[in-house]
Amino acid sequence: MATRIYGISAGETNVTEGVGSAVAADSVELTVELASTAVNTTGGTRALDKVEVLEAIERIKNHIIEGNWPPA
Repeated sequence: MATRIYGISAGETNVTEGVGSAVAADSVELTVELASTAVNTTGGTRALDKVEVLEAIERIKNHIIEGNWPPA
C-alpha cells in the first residue's frame, strides 16, 4: 500500500509528512491512499489525483463543520 500521512498538532503551524501507517504522532492526521488501485475505473484502476484529494478534504471539513462536535 502506498500511503502519505499528513499531520499537525493543535497550536502548531508546521505540517509533518510521512509514509506508511498512521502513528498518532500528531493530534490530527490525514492518510491518503496513493496506490494505483485506489480508484476503480472502466477496465481497471488508477491512483487518486490531487484535485480528488482536495475535494475529499473539503467534504471532510464540511462534515465536521455541519456535524456534532465532539463526534459521538
